[in-house]
Amino acid sequence: MRGTSIVTGDDLSSHAARLPAERVHSDALLELSTDDVRPVESLDYWREMVLRLFADVQIAAKVEDGFHGHMRSRYLGGMRMTVVDATSQSVERRHREARAQYEDCYFAVLMLEGTQWLEQDGRRVRLAPGDFALYDAARPHKLTFSRQWGEIILNIPRASLDRELAGARHCTATRVASDHGVGALLRTYLNSLVHEMGTLRSDELARLSQHTVGLIGTALAGIRPDAAALPRGRQHSLVRAKALVEQHLTDPLLDTATIAAALHMSPRYLNKLFEEERTSLMRYVWGRRLERCRADLHDPARAALRIGDIAMRWGFNDLSHFSRAFRERFGQSPRDCRRAVGIA
Repeated sequence: MRGTSIVTGDDLSSHAARLPAERVHSDALLELSTDDVRPVESLDYWREMVLRLFADVQIAAKVEDGFHGHMRSRYLGGMRMTVVDATSQSVERRHREARAQYEDCYFAVLMLEGTQWLEQDGRRVRLAPGDFALYDAARPHKLTFSRQWGEIILNIPRASLDRELAGARHCTATRVASDHGVGALLRTYLNSLVHEMGTLRSDELARLSQHTVGLIGTALAGIRPDAAALPRGRQHSLVRAKALVEQHLTDPLLDTATIAAALHMSPRYLNKLFEEERTSLMRYVWGRRLERCRADLHDPARAALRIGDIAMRWGFNDLSHFSRAFRERFGQSPRDCRRAVGIA
């Protein structure tokens, strides 16, 4: 591609130290800009920021045209919100599976400035300011941005959105208008959340993240293909199963057989229900427990509790397994998670 630089993961060894992992996984407001490096290094550094915060992709841009990019980002209770503004570029993912836990998510985007072409699952959609859309971070996709553009990006853990909307993966690369109805509410809410992103406490952001995913699920339900929704009876069964899990998350003996017996369903049928959300019943249980633990670690009201007490409170009886699972899910240890919000 004449006049265009393409940057891949192999080009980043000299830049990796500039964005330490503890900064990426901290709950503090994170601001990153290509202004922090020499112009000749700007695209390499930008690609590194995208790799650390989003996914392993290839980026192509014309450096000689004055490439520039800026990100302002913060965690919202397991979900990351980022405001991006940058110059023209194309972004492509070719991998077909998540290479790390943080990549196993959806990206929800709200365009603020410029235009974007989004391609995934055989669909191609043009997004203009005010448009909202979803794509799967772990599967192949391509993004093409106009000369100057800006957007809000939400990294939503797959399980969180699948829990809100069965068949969410069928809603990719489809435009959600935000000039009326739920789309308008979503646009106003996200803009307000971005405006206050630097002033809200971590525990407030964690609680707001649940409302954010719920509102996104409601907006996407309006574009979900009818064939992607579970039949009403199966959907009702899935809701009942999730409600029972929430009621008994603290029980360390909770397992598939216990849940199936309480719901008068077979274990096989239960796991079939969760297959649509690309998980199993017990993986769902462990994920919800980890999310509850993370919320408690961020809560100043629970600062006096030891990490082990919090883990056991939510049904974990093996602390080494809890620590490994927590790090895999959130990219940091429970202790670092607590320190990141100023709780020793």
